[in-house]
Amino acid sequence: MATSLAAATFAVTLSACQANPGEAPTVEDPASPTQTRQPQPVDESLREITVGLDRFTSNLNPHLVGNRNPVVAAVADLTLPSVYTNGSRGENLNDDLIAEVKPNDPANPTEVVYTLHPEAQWSDGTPITISDFQYLREAIVDEPLAVAKGLYRHISSIEPEKKDKSFKVTFDQPLSDWKRLFAHLLPSHIYRAEGRSFDTMMDEGSVASAGQYSVKTVDEGRGLLELQRNDRYWGAKAAKSDVIRFTAVPDKSTGAQMMRTQQIQMYMTQRSATSDLALDQLPYTQMRNTARGVQLNLQVNQASPIFSDHETRRRVLGAINAEMVARIVSGDPEIEAPRWHVTPDTATEMPTDLTSEERPDGIVIGAVTDDRVAVDAARSIVDQLLLVGIPASVRTGKAGEILGAAVENGDVDGVVTWQRSPQVVSDYVEQYGCTSAPGSEDAQTQSDADSQDPADRSDSEGSEDEGAPATPKKPGGGNLSGTCDHDLQQRLDDLSEGRTKLHDEREKLDDRIAEISTVLPILSDGFTVVASDRLNGPTPGLEDWPLDDSSSVLISAPQWTLSPIEEINRNSAENARKED
Repeated sequence: MATSLAAATFAVTLSACQANPGEAPTVEDPASPTQTRQPQPVDESLREITVGLDRFTSNLNPHLVGNRNPVVAAVADLTLPSVYTNGSRGENLNDDLIAEVKPNDPANPTEVVYTLHPEAQWSDGTPITISDFQYLREAIVDEPLAVAKGLYRHISSIEPEKKDKSFKVTFDQPLSDWKRLFAHLLPSHIYRAEGRSFDTMMDEGSVASAGQYSVKTVDEGRGLLELQRNDRYWGAKAAKSDVIRFTAVPDKSTGAQMMRTQQIQMYMTQRSATSDLALDQLPYTQMRNTARGVQLNLQVNQASPIFSDHETRRRVLGAINAEMVARIVSGDPEIEAPRWHVTPDTATEMPTDLTSEERPDGIVIGAVTDDRVAVDAARSIVDQLLLVGIPASVRTGKAGEILGAAVENGDVDGVVTWQRSPQVVSDYVEQYGCTSAPGSEDAQTQSDADSQDPADRSDSEGSEDEGAPATPKKPGGGNLSGTCDHDLQQRLDDLSEGRTKLHDEREKLDDRIAEISTVLPILSDGFTVVASDRLNGPTPGLEDWPLDDSSSVLISAPQWTLSPIEEINRNSAENARKED
């Protein structure tokens, strides 16, 4: 009898705490006529939990633009400390890390004093200090590929206070989204001291943890990532299980069979038209549909020689059917609209010849090689453009190349990548705020351009729209489009400083972003999560487990435990007798 488990849809396996990780889970071929192997019994004393999922990446840095993989988010939540956690149950102070936080204004502070828990430490025994906060701020502001530049650049200083373990953070303006700062701290005593490159320093692992778990093994080739309980974790919320293993599952039929044979205790797979039907029939499980606050977008690069022109952006975007792309890459003919569905201003006229000496193949759409969904979407977009006579091609490469240098230099005209669905002010700032810091030469040049008469601005841009965006600066961080629009930036500044409220301004923000014709939302990251009845979470019903916008149900993994198979069989037999 199948139960509906409101559960998380990630393939995580809490595996044995041993020196050499075990082999990747194997699945018996259900079509084999001589199927005699039985699932190997689990050593309950090891308290292992296994989660299966669709996709996997070995770069574990959660601060990199485009790196929105659910495994990355989950590993960051479980290994890297954050001052505040954000999810379905609101913003919560991490009192395992922070003993006290004192803003000079709870809503829009210009100063916040933090006091660290005296026992807070990294897994190598090094105390967490002010240096870790300073390092994260410096790295994000200086790193071209860091996603949260628009927020962290408002920190003007981080200085120690007289009280032990206390320090004061000062902002250059009142800051409404200050609780979004200092999420997923990094060990400065290793990364800064060794001068590691920010975009690659967390490839294949993480050097130290200050969460309930530590990274033990990363093997992207085999699709395995293993976490083990951090024995140096000082907090009251220590993990209840010893090992969590994430394993990549090639398809839904394999995932269902691995659930049947108890090789995985949770399966998190992208939703499709048939996935719910197949997975809801699995016995001794619960199922839940959920969506992360993350979506696949086409960001049009205004730093490119083609898309610096607003009218060209309107015409090219008008030739793309985003819903068709979503159906193709998801395999779901009834796909829902993206969570943040801003329809760009488009035109039906075809653009003039877009080829040139530097663009012999016309428009170039970029995607990161190891992101299969993004690559498939980029190819589908190019197919649509070619069908209507617009020359186009796909360029793939590593994240640092495609989302970094290629975007900044205008070598790709657009990129398909995962981004947060804007829900708070800082989301809008990161993705559509001017990238130049206040007071810089670039910012002043931009301000001068913005102060021109709208007619003069439109003439210089080849656009006749009143209040059209000024000439964009180079993209940076989360702003992959290079958007720097006077009207939009003024609204973002008012929101950041608390002069206006997002619920009053959201529609106007979205309307202006649509007018700029710089983003085409494609697909929300929705999942079907199936959990075994053996997997015990924070509540009996999977449907009631807390969610995080990035890691979904995996946010509660430290509370998970595993019941013995014998107990589940006994309960099932008792239920069957009662029904009889």
